[in-house]
Amino acid sequence: MEIKYNFQSVDKKDEKSLIEKINALSATAWFDEKNSSLKTADLCFYKNFKLLQATSFDPIPPLTMRYLVGGCASDWTVIKLDGSNKPIFYNNEKAGLVFNEETVIEYARFVLDSVMTEEGPMRLVETVAEDAFTREPTPEQREELSRLVRPAIVKKTKDGFDLDAIILYGDKVYRAEIDVLSNNGFLTIISEELLAENMPVYPIFLE
Repeated sequence: MEIKYNFQSVDKKDEKSLIEKINALSATAWFDEKNSSLKTADLCFYKNFKLLQATSFDPIPPLTMRYLVGGCASDWTVIKLDGSNKPIFYNNEKAGLVFNEETVIEYARFVLDSVMTEEGPMRLVETVAEDAFTREPTPEQREELSRLVRPAIVKKTKDGFDLDAIILYGDKVYRAEIDVLSNNGFLTIISEELLAENMPVYPIFLE
């Protein structure tokens, strides 16, 4: 299940300077103005950064990478999302965090979705959508998942927020207690409880 972002194409006049910035962050210059697509999406929990999705159509299959981007041409701030939480946590101050009971859920969803492991990302879910399934579930599996998945419960604390949420990880369903600090956005999974396993909800890896 992917997070749904409202991506908009980057203005043509900004492409060249932005491509130069993102290419400088990799050993290979994957992107160019001719065969690449750059799109950005607002993030409700950041005032100063957007999510940048860059796709190069030269490789087969096409290569897509994601970044955090702020500023404007030609003075861009670009942070490469590398599959760990560090690019997010250590740039939250300049990103301008905006936390309330709603945005903190989207932030947690974004962080968990951005961290890659051998079994893929952790996916914070609040409803059972068809794109959650990687194969047709049995009626029993669909019923069980519908029973387990529910909206996240948010509690404000003196230091931030506590979330009681349902997470899909690999082919398993967990209930997790998550702590998010307001001052720096650091996120910690305090505890987890396995609710179900062998479910048809594991992420698909593209070769």
